[in-house]
Amino acid sequence: MKKSILSVTIIGLMLLFVTNTGFSQETTKEFKVMGNCNGCKKRIEKAALGVDGVSLAEWDKETKMIKVTMDEQVNIATVASAIEAIGHDTEFNKAIQTAYDDLPGCCQYDREDANTTAAKIVNTFSFKVSGNCGMCKKRIEKAAKTVSGIESAIWDKESKVITVETSIGTIGKNDVSKAIAMVGHDTEFDKADQTAYDDLPDCCQYDRNQ
Repeated sequence: MKKSILSVTIIGLMLLFVTNTGFSQETTKEFKVMGNCNGCKKRIEKAALGVDGVSLAEWDKETKMIKVTMDEQVNIATVASAIEAIGHDTEFNKAIQTAYDDLPGCCQYDREDANTTAAKIVNTFSFKVSGNCGMCKKRIEKAAKTVSGIESAIWDKESKVITVETSIGTIGKNDVSKAIAMVGHDTEFDKADQTAYDDLPDCCQYDRNQ
């Protein structure tokens, strides 16, 4: 009888051990991920959930924080790397430039220009440029930077103002304005050619009557 009770006890303990070790403990961690919109949210969460051991991933586009629930043995750096691989900077590392460039225009969040030189800034100016979205932002800033001596160009889609820093004192607003107008965007100084405007994607064709 005692042997039977002992056997049952041992079997019970073995089952309890198997049950407890069959399920890993989970932990929840948060870190910052750069992005703009719901398209970013879907992409970021999908990348995180693609990591083995991750059961939940929720990214907040306002705070830029992602909350990840995962097995405790999963390294948070592995999750961050998966997100960086699809073009989104994290608080740990930056995505490679080609991955960032492959993002849709609306998803191309503001990031520090890795190619910005340490040249001395001798002039800064701002002016209005018409546009609608992230694709417009990329096009406008790229056009501005085609002007020799431009060190940085940042266009704000809410205020419609571009701020330009130059390392050459002879460069003025008109030089940059003309370069931007050539790619289809009206400025407060120059109106883009109708053909250039018509060649813009539909989402970028701003209201020219404003």
